Amino acid sequence: MKSLKSLGKVYTTDILIVGGGISGLSAAISAKESAPETDILVVDKASASRGYAGKAARTAGLLSFVTNEDDPEDFVKFCLDNIGCYLNDQHLLREFAYDSRLIVEKLSLWGVEIPRDQEGRIRYAKWPFPWGTTSIDPDMCVQMSKYAKKLGVKFIDRVNVVDLLKRYDNVAGAAGFTLPDGSYNIFKAGSVILANGSQNYDVTPVWCSTGSGTAAAYRAGAEMRNAEFGNMCDFARVDPRGWFYYGIHGGAHTAHDHLHNSKGENISRKYRPGLHSSMDPIAALAWYRETLEGNGPIYADIGAFESEGEKFFQFHPKAIQRLQLAFSKANPSESKKFEVVPGFIGELSCVSVDHQMATSVPGLFAVGDISGSGSARGGAVPTPPAKIHGTGILNALFMGIKGGPAAAVHAGALKEAGIDPEPDHSHAEMIRDKVFAPLKRNTGTSPREIIHKIQDSLAPVDYSVIKSETRMQKALNQIMNLQKKLGSMKAGDSQELSKCMDAESMALCAEMFYRASLMRTESRGFHYREDFADTDNDNWLKWIVIKDTKGKMEAFTKDIPMDKYPYRP
Repeated sequence: MKSLKSLGKVYTTDILIVGGGISGLSAAISAKESAPETDILVVDKASASRGYAGKAARTAGLLSFVTNEDDPEDFVKFCLDNIGCYLNDQHLLREFAYDSRLIVEKLSLWGVEIPRDQEGRIRYAKWPFPWGTTSIDPDMCVQMSKYAKKLGVKFIDRVNVVDLLKRYDNVAGAAGFTLPDGSYNIFKAGSVILANGSQNYDVTPVWCSTGSGTAAAYRAGAEMRNAEFGNMCDFARVDPRGWFYYGIHGGAHTAHDHLHNSKGENISRKYRPGLHSSMDPIAALAWYRETLEGNGPIYADIGAFESEGEKFFQFHPKAIQRLQLAFSKANPSESKKFEVVPGFIGELSCVSVDHQMATSVPGLFAVGDISGSGSARGGAVPTPPAKIHGTGILNALFMGIKGGPAAAVHAGALKEAGIDPEPDHSHAEMIRDKVFAPLKRNTGTSPREIIHKIQDSLAPVDYSVIKSETRMQKALNQIMNLQKKLGSMKAGDSQELSKCMDAESMALCAEMFYRASLMRTESRGFHYREDFADTDNDNWLKWIVIKDTKGKMEAFTKDIPMDKYPYRP
């Protein structure tokens, strides 16, 4: 048998965690706490060893949870009726609700600062919904990485993991290259946990994951679920100079309930009256229809939100300072009323997992943003954040805490049985040759050119948010044509090689999104179709699953086990 060392540098561990953000660190810590003898290695493109990795590592975000004032069953029913539209895995959703406060308390044990009152109780803002929102330590990943290293978790930074290695039908590790010098790395592991984020197509300045883990899981044979809900959007502020500013940094993150057309009419009250927890396609639909009717441009009145929100929000001092700094850098409008347009974000998180965060491939687990929708906890909505600001971070913690110990059990069972997870040499060699091929081409296509065209096929609101068969088929055809150019990409160095990998994962994920969206001939949650505007519980109370079958993308449905759940539509 040929040695893997002939191909590159080889690392051996019990559990390999790809991605060192909140979910990856949660998985590492909880695995080590449950099985201290387990060897755990965290690998990341950034600097996870210092706490600088992941989408939410330094955003001073919010953390929402079911408080002592709330009934967890009310939270479950709210999510079913108003967010997930009964595509939820109700068992996992109920576990999420009942465990949420304990998860937040656990953070203090990991060194993460949570704002508390003089009696030591968590301080939080209370909305008229069955949850509360606290702020989160901007340095939470720094503190978690310190705690993980104290437990004995190992880290390797600046490595781009691009594919999974297998032994027969089992995942036996992963392969990638170092960003500084482009050297090939092979990781042998009894369990692999993917924690490297969702697919956001690199459209926005934040939340810009590129779905490399999703693509790797698909190529390894893992099932995908709920890919049609990878169309998170928000409102972007239109600067008079032509710039777009997304989210809180642009001042439009809270525009959804305060939209006005050029006539001064409050179109939020017209299309979705009352207070809402977050953005949904109906807010985008309001903008879309009013614009088509000639009533644009559409404006957001943030002054109305500020007067309304003062009685709810209390921010962590560190967090608000950093938010104010980011806001000032974005050159915010002096006016409280400014033009907005829907801005595509993505959040495709479709790797399918069970209640232990195990995928359909033995030895492979997925936690956090990569599998939020695939867990079906959130239902018919991009997950995270599932329309509740602050549950994205809670989702990462929840899934990491469940997946880490489960991966430790699997790796421990292999060791107990004396099974060495030795990856197939020819598979590792094939991945190496494929990955480095763009570096060997003298001429070829720029990966950035392909990425920009993929973005053009997703970002328009009438392609990905307000859907129709004609427009989605046009976008899918564009994606399929771009896939034909992937084999001609050229890279000059390891940084550009990373962009080649991004282009491949973006094109694959975009195909999943459009194929699932075309298949679901109804409107439900974030999946809104002009040509099938009604919700159809008789025919579509089911999950769409996608997988690779002999090199072809296959889509099929699975009935939701409503007879086993306590609530029905």
